Amino acid sequence: MSHIRIDSLEDSRLDAFRSLKIQNFQRDNGLFIAEGPTVVERVLRSGFEVRSVLISDSKFASFEDRLPLDIPVYRLKSELADSLVGFNFHCGVMASVVRRQSPPPETWLPPAGPALILAGDRIMDPENVGALVRIASAFGASAVMFSKGSADAFSRRVLRVSMGNVLFLPVLEQVDLPASLQDLRERHGFQTCSTVLDSKAQSLSAYQFPERTILIMGNEYDGVSAEVQMATSAKLTIPMLNGTDSLNVAVSSGIFLHHYRSQYPGS
Repeated sequence: MSHIRIDSLEDSRLDAFRSLKIQNFQRDNGLFIAEGPTVVERVLRSGFEVRSVLISDSKFASFEDRLPLDIPVYRLKSELADSLVGFNFHCGVMASVVRRQSPPPETWLPPAGPALILAGDRIMDPENVGALVRIASAFGASAVMFSKGSADAFSRRVLRVSMGNVLFLPVLEQVDLPASLQDLRERHGFQTCSTVLDSKAQSLSAYQFPERTILIMGNEYDGVSAEVQMATSAKLTIPMLNGTDSLNVAVSSGIFLHHYRSQYPGS
């Protein structure tokens, strides 16, 4: 398919990319937007269904050899692209992509042996959601779960911060996180660990993780909810010095996941 020059912002083929800061056309219509050369290139080889690509004249020459031949590619003048998306389109390229249903555990879990899942309970900041996905991928997690109330795991910012790892690691958006934890415990042999700020909790440094662990990180302001804590088998904390009372959720997740992986380096 040849690249399609569009000279009018009224063209309905551009609707998926319109006013991205102020409307939620993508999520409401089962789509998400991948933004920037690195993320777009990764989505094109991810296996996700790409509906169309938007590219500005300023980016076309440097990205032309990576553009798909079987997907509509809409080329706009740079100033028109700025007006369309509602901000300075300096990245120069976007893709409209079809969301997938969350895959069942049987398709991504090892049937036995060590396995790690990272879960986020109401993680509201998109940068934290993206960082959790990237950290989970780095430490070999089988999947990442986010409860209702978390930021959209397929938002443009999450995709950028995760460096596209959302595309290759199962990312599951859970309506009922406690029920999902119970199902994974009963059917797949997982133990669940909540991370808490509590001097009575078990110290991470002295804890031996179960082989099959779900590690739960809490909301940026009030931590893991009482309802989710009731569905967990252990509460863990990081002892801190110098009067420090907390760490960023992404920093904390890296410490916890590193501790798990140091115990199960080959899994």
